[in-house]
Amino acid sequence: MDDAKPRHLGGSLPVPNVQDLAARRDELTLTPTLLDRVPTPLPAKEQEQIPVVDLGRLLDLAGGREEEAARLRWACENWGFFQVVNHGTPEETVEEMKRNVMGFFALPLAEKAALAQEPGEIEGYGQAFVVSEEQTLDWADMFFLLTQPPSYRDLRLWPSNPPTSKNCLENYSAEVQRVAGELLRAMAENLGARDHSDMTRLAASQAVRMNYCPPCPEAHVDRLLGLSPHSDAVALTLLLQVSPVPGLQIRRNGGWVPVMPLPGALVVNVGDVVEVLTNGKYKSVEHRAVVNAREQRMSTAAFHGAKFGGTYGPLKEVVKEEEARYRSVSVEEYTKLMLSSKLDGKNIIIVPKVNELKTEESLAKLSVATLASLKQ
Repeated sequence: MDDAKPRHLGGSLPVPNVQDLAARRDELTLTPTLLDRVPTPLPAKEQEQIPVVDLGRLLDLAGGREEEAARLRWACENWGFFQVVNHGTPEETVEEMKRNVMGFFALPLAEKAALAQEPGEIEGYGQAFVVSEEQTLDWADMFFLLTQPPSYRDLRLWPSNPPTSKNCLENYSAEVQRVAGELLRAMAENLGARDHSDMTRLAASQAVRMNYCPPCPEAHVDRLLGLSPHSDAVALTLLLQVSPVPGLQIRRNGGWVPVMPLPGALVVNVGDVVEVLTNGKYKSVEHRAVVNAREQRMSTAAFHGAKFGGTYGPLKEVVKEEEARYRSVSVEEYTKLMLSSKLDGKNIIIVPKVNELKTEESLAKLSVATLASLKQ
């Protein structure tokens, strides 16, 4: 398979730098696109906590493999989120990554802006999924890089400050990719797939996004979010909480459940691609990030998927005798469709099959991204 990265996959419209806006709040009034958000009626549910999976036990390094495999299956089928502990990533690698993320966002704006996204490209410093000048913006900045395989990297955008950034990012990227591959292999076993590579290939490519949410006094009125409600249009996401301020919430049973990361844990969520490959057996879950009124919040998300040149579609072994609910689509086209859409709830872009589109009315209700996918 060709490891070349396609160009011009899509990008985001330029937006004001949120960290700079927050620093100059005494001089500025927040723009309508930043504050004109309809308050959500869903309450947070403090009593529930997402499941925890011990990767060491899952790999039979400490015993209890079957029990842990059952725990992973239950988490994927009933939550779509879990925390993974005992994942084998050296503590120093994790702590160094945290220091480098904090160090990067502490750099002067001009130095960060030198790594800004170019028009039509997603990599670099800026925002993501801004496709219209009218849409509500999130109260966050991000730094997005393709990290795996090495041939996908644009090293011009890899920061030289802090000085250990490049080496740290390379080490962290490899460790987290390993964890993603091991989890996907365990999922394949749980699904009864004979060829585990049908699932493990979903960790072959990786992108890392560093997130920064400044504090904002308006956050308490729920008119501002660090990340709009959405499901991840990838296979598997592994999130590292960098600062001690939590903010991630998942939609569950009519409310928002806050995720409280355990020390040393990675928060894992099933993405839309895994939902597609499992034909809906494992479901991606809508989530959001809230803003703290007094403290900044930082995190790092590692997104995993298949390499360009492959396809996404339901696995035959999972579908068996039932109807396939999703179309197959190339990884490249799927990525383009994803990057052309804003974050807007749970919206898998290749859901319908052709035989489900029976009327003009149903066609009219489809998103532009979905219609584009039907041209495959």
